[in-house]
Amino acid sequence: MSKKEKKERRTMSYGTKWKITLVLLLLAAILVVVCVSEGMFSFKSGGVITPNDNDPVVSTDAIDKGGNSEPDADEYTVFISEGNGGTANPSGRVSVDAWGSITVSFTPNDGYEIQSVVVDGNDMGALNSYTLSYITSNHTIMVTFDKIPEPTPEPTPDIPDVEPED
Repeated sequence: MSKKEKKERRTMSYGTKWKITLVLLLLAAILVVVCVSEGMFSFKSGGVITPNDNDPVVSTDAIDKGGNSEPDADEYTVFISEGNGGTANPSGRVSVDAWGSITVSFTPNDGYEIQSVVVDGNDMGALNSYTLSYITSNHTIMVTFDKIPEPTPEPTPDIPDVEPED
């Protein structure tokens, strides 16, 4: 580098750096205030709040001195819903004993197929059944069905009958 290039290259002053830092801190504080006022954060112990009030709330379990999770209740509810085009067995609100398990079977109607099974907000794919084991909290299972598309018939060319010449 020449002396002229070194002279033109200047560093930012500490005053400018502090001003930029303060502006960024102010913007971060405003962002936190807006998020809290919109309900994006919840400071309730033992729970996770999802953005949609209709989504399930997943709670944490107590841990005993041995490191084992202890259920808070004797029974928990598994809510099972199915979309149009099939059934879930069992369905509706099902009570399950703490530490118990439940297997749910999914059966599509004629002309339908299983599109997806969603357990507590997680898509598990197109399953014929799903088992929840060691239940220590409430759960939600939703299955959706999709109409099987009818195959498009292949066009047949219109070939005239031509008799071979002898």
